Amino acid sequence: MVDKVTTLEELAAMIQRTMASKEDLKAMASKEDLKAMASKEDLAQLRTEVRDGFYAVNKRIDLLREDISDLPDIREELKEHGERLTRMEGKVGVAV
Repeated sequence: MVDKVTTLEELAAMIQRTMASKEDLKAMASKEDLKAMASKEDLAQLRTEVRDGFYAVNKRIDLLREDISDLPDIREELKEHGERLTRMEGKVGVAV
């Protein structure tokens, strides 16, 4: 196998094509920039807080559903009482 001879000019051109320039590096985030970002631990804590918050909200929704589960029965009962009251008022002669 024949080794390819690389000249200094070719090597310089390759480095310019493949290596980051100072301007490229300036555009990248610095260590200081990264310090302001959330860490894995921060995200894990946030995930726990969100999960716990949703658990509490779901629990409250379940309690509300439980509280209103008998509303259709109450509505029907109220309707029946209204009809009975109307009949009684009619018999007594106090119809409105």
